[in-house]
Amino acid sequence: MFKKTFLWVMFVAAVFMLLFYYFGASAVNYSITVNGERIEGLEKVAFATGGLLVAGLAAAGALALVALILAGTSMVLLGVMAFFFVILLFVFSPVLAPVVGVAIILALVVRQRKQKNRQDAG
Repeated sequence: MFKKTFLWVMFVAAVFMLLFYYFGASAVNYSITVNGERIEGLEKVAFATGGLLVAGLAAAGALALVALILAGTSMVLLGVMAFFFVILLFVFSPVLAPVVGVAIILALVVRQRKQKNRQDAG
């Protein structure tokens, strides 16, 4: 409940911020010149809107890229932690090491076979 409320509040706040920026950018008296010709009126508002859309797409792309990088980093760190766990298991229990090693290899082989059988069936 709190999470949904928080997300809605953040969404509404972001929409208001964009609206305030949009109306502020369209009301400011700055000049846009393209090929030596001044752009005013609706064309000026259209240029401001286009700039906002490009900025929004760039921000969304940057956030998606950061999310992918963080997800990849967490997977790498998870693999490193699993590797160190297996190393510690082999170091501290040498009697169990062959049994666990064979179990891991069998699990990988069985998983590979199941995936191949699913691919053959599909």
